[in-house]
Amino acid sequence: MTFGPIEVSEFFQPLELYHFNRGVMDWFFTSADTDITFETNLYEAVPIKRSKIISTQDLGKTGLKLTMSRRVSFLDQFIATSPTDVITLTVTRIHSGDTDKAIVWRGRVINVKFKENESEVSCQPIFSSLKRPGLRRVYQLNCPHVLYGNECTLIKTNFDIAATLSAVSGNILTSTSFIVSINATFDADHFVGGFVEFDNAGLIDKRFITEHNNSAGTITLNLPFGSEVIVGSSVTAFPGCRHTTSVCSGKFSNIANYGGFPFIPQKNPMDGTPVF
Repeated sequence: MTFGPIEVSEFFQPLELYHFNRGVMDWFFTSADTDITFETNLYEAVPIKRSKIISTQDLGKTGLKLTMSRRVSFLDQFIATSPTDVITLTVTRIHSGDTDKAIVWRGRVINVKFKENESEVSCQPIFSSLKRPGLRRVYQLNCPHVLYGNECTLIKTNFDIAATLSAVSGNILTSTSFIVSINATFDADHFVGGFVEFDNAGLIDKRFITEHNNSAGTITLNLPFGSEVIVGSSVTAFPGCRHTTSVCSGKFSNIANYGGFPFIPQKNPMDGTPVF
């Protein structure tokens, strides 16, 4: 039978499948009483329920909330801090014994709230990306381009520094690879405004670099990594940019793609000062 007739039948009960994806990792869960294999994927039966799916012109009110058991291992990655990359969610509705399906919701996970025995997973629909601001470039001295972005044109792998950590203390990482005397091309705050990546079994965790002590060989992150980053771990650091002409030219040799307006007149002609 096709999905439609079964859905309205009194003799069948629908089942829902929840597919989470983060890069190379996938998690499959179902609201059924037992595990289900569907389209070669094994969906694990876990205590899970969701809020109603509604349709409205206000995208902020079309989110989905899942309530799951706190013991589901998928949620462990949210305990310290939310992952830095996007985790998508696809909710599929099927019927037992039928191969047809209906995708009823798609979106991304934005937050997880842990309670005593359960967790509340908040999600936004894919349409929420339409709420992002459009034109954001303004008439300013500094460059508005995202470092290593499309308009910046710099390729981050041309500037990366591989480092083996000699010490890890909260959000402070230490390595000889961060010392200026060893890397003569570094400036005093070479990594400030940049980021560091850690490959965790194929998942790339990122942290923003807020401070760089070049003499001590330390960088300070906005948030600490998880317990998997220890002494001896290998990370990759990328230098930051102050978005000024001097740094763009001297540090990256990329002045041709500078997005600011460095020759803005310093005196405002509209401030009321008499011309004569």
